[in-house]
Amino acid sequence: MQFNLLTNGVDSLKASYDCLSKLEDLAEGVEHNVKDALMHLNHANEILFKLILKNEKEHLMFEDISKYMKAKSDMLKNGKSSVIEANPNLKTVSFSNALNRIELLCDIHVSEEFKGALDYLNIKRNQIMHYEIELSEDDLYELIEKLKICQNLSVNFFNEHLQGISVLMEASRFEVTVQDYLDDMGQYAAGKNDEDSYLDYMESAYEDEGEGKW
Repeated sequence: MQFNLLTNGVDSLKASYDCLSKLEDLAEGVEHNVKDALMHLNHANEILFKLILKNEKEHLMFEDISKYMKAKSDMLKNGKSSVIEANPNLKTVSFSNALNRIELLCDIHVSEEFKGALDYLNIKRNQIMHYEIELSEDDLYELIEKLKICQNLSVNFFNEHLQGISVLMEASRFEVTVQDYLDDMGQYAAGKNDEDSYLDYMESAYEDEGEGKW
């Protein structure tokens, strides 16, 4: 398994979208999908903000720059693959600090609407993560609508500053069951080896998955 900042953030952004997309069709299960959408969307924004900082200068995504420099030195001396491998205790910046650095150190404008949506999202996320939450039917409806707004604002923002996010989202969270693979393998003409059949199957399935509309 391998997740870099980009694939990790896109995965969570798509997971949030998937949870929100199914809500209108659910008679039961709304609550856990709203919770999942909230948690995934908060995580996606945090991770992708840090990616923007890293793309500017890697040290900007770390809380203590002096500790980052020490870890970078150790990484180079000891042949480590990353500063985190050199110092597993190295801390990245908080959500709010990441946002501040993007605006003040990277000169990237974040709209007041987006910041307001992120503040609301973070408050609700903290209630769920650290205590408890109780919402009336009207409050739940408001939360869902604001999640949808924040989802759209997030996708638009990262499309602008991390090009290709929408395309990556279409291909993200692609799944093939073992049975699906075995069933499709059985339909291929005799004479193809397993590797060729598998590659052909994956290409056709991937193309089908990429046809989703946003």
